[in-house]
This record gives sequence, structure tokens and C-alpha cells, in this order.
Amino acid sequence: MPFAFELEYAKSNRSACKQCKEKIDKDAVRIGLKSVTELDADADPEARKKAHTMEATKWHHDSCFQRIKGVAWFKKNLPEEGAKGASGFDALKEEDQAKVEAIFAACRGEAAAAAEPASEEASTPPPGGKKRKADPAKAEGASTQKKSKFFADKASAPAESALSKDQQAAIEAAKAELSKKNLAALGMMLAKNGLPKSGKKEDLLERAAEAKALGVPPVCPTCDKAKLRFSKVNGTFSCPGFFDDEAKFFKKCKGPAADAELVRTPWQELGA
Repeated sequence: MPFAFELEYAKSNRSACKQCKEKIDKDAVRIGLKSVTELDADADPEARKKAHTMEATKWHHDSCFQRIKGVAWFKKNLPEEGAKGASGFDALKEEDQAKVEAIFAACRGEAAAAAEPASEEASTPPPGGKKRKADPAKAEGASTQKKSKFFADKASAPAESALSKDQQAAIEAAKAELSKKNLAALGMMLAKNGLPKSGKKEDLLERAAEAKALGVPPVCPTCDKAKLRFSKVNGTFSCPGFFDDEAKFFKKCKGPAADAELVRTPWQELGA
């Protein structure tokens, strides 16, 4: 079954990422995936209804998109021309075009993805041979992100992860231990540590295992509202934003600042 890919700025903050289940901020770049069903001219109404349902676009954060499938799947299904072959590419700003091109390249296992607009300084061309503007210090939103205290040298980790082999092993060990817990128990454990408890069990398990193995991400020092989100791709933190109870709408946050001191805190067990 063929697949189609879409790129656009989120029209509101009501849509949720199909990978992490968190809301996608208004005006943030989001990446859509949908199945394309080919129907015969004489297809019955039921078949057309089913096809229409399957063709609904599933939206993702740009930083989550690489995790929805494996490299082999992306190599088989992504457009040969990369992000330029996705619908809506031409409508993006130049810096966002560079960002999604890097993400699509990373999905194919060709390069590490960048999740924030690139700077005006030219960087080393990606493996595809096409030059794009980027500041190495600002990969994955460096203007609003800070490297974790647990960030390991990329040379000691696989190309698709910023974590060391020991860190990855620790996460897998924690995941094996926590996998025995049910959805409700995982939710309570995450809540005790101030982390989001929404999503499927696999999402909660991934979130809890990372925090148990590496430590709980700190609260954003800029807004002092939300726990920071960690990217395993290049070891940086970003703020997911927060819902303002007084204003009654979701607010974006550009934290943490480049000079922010970020330290994870120990994981707390239930009953501790």
C-alpha cells in the first residue's frame, strides 16, 4: 500500500502527535503520514468509506517522526527526493525546509535530525551531497535547548542515538523491569515524578524507563511549568509548553535558555 507524506504548520494546538500523544503547538511544523488507497470506479460505498478512514492523515511532532518506523521502512516508503517530495514542502520557510530535509535524511539513516530552524552559517553538507544552512551548536533547537548532563559522546553511540551503549542498556533494563506493570501503575509512577501519564502503555513504558535509568528531566527554568522533553537523537532538552489555567489556552515556551544549568533528579518509586 503506498503512503503519502504532508508538511504544514499546525493550524491550532488541538491535534495530538500520534507517537508521543502530546499536543502539537499551533504554528509548529508537523509531519503527516497517510495511506493512499486506490479504488476501482465501481467500488461500493462501504469500501469507499473504509478507504476514506484509512487515508486520514496522522500528524506527528517533527522531533517524533523518526521514531514511528524503522530505517528500512523509511528507505522503502519515503519519497526518493526526500522532504521535497512531501506535500506542503514549498509552503514552509527556508529554515524549516532545511530542518525537515535533515529529519527525512535521519529517517533513512543518513544523518542526525535537526529540530529547530537553522542559522545563517553554512554547515557540512549532509550525506545526500546537498548543502543546507545550519549551526552545529543549534541542532534540535539549540536556541531553546540545552544538552543534558547525561549526554554522551556520539562517537560511543549508534548513529541514530546520542546515548552511550551503557545508557541504552540501562534504559532497556528499566524497560524490562517496568514492563510487568500495568497501564494504571505506570501512570501513577509517572505522576509521582511529575511526568505526563497520557498515551498507550508502550509510550508510558518508554517515558518511565528513560526517567528511571537516566533520571527525571528537570522542570523548564524559563516557564517553571512543564517538565523538559529529552531527545535521544542528539541529547538535547526542549520545553513542550504548558496550558495556562488563567488564560485558558496552551502557551508555547522557548526554554530552556542556552546557559541554563540542567540536572536530572533521581527517579522516585511509589511509596518512597
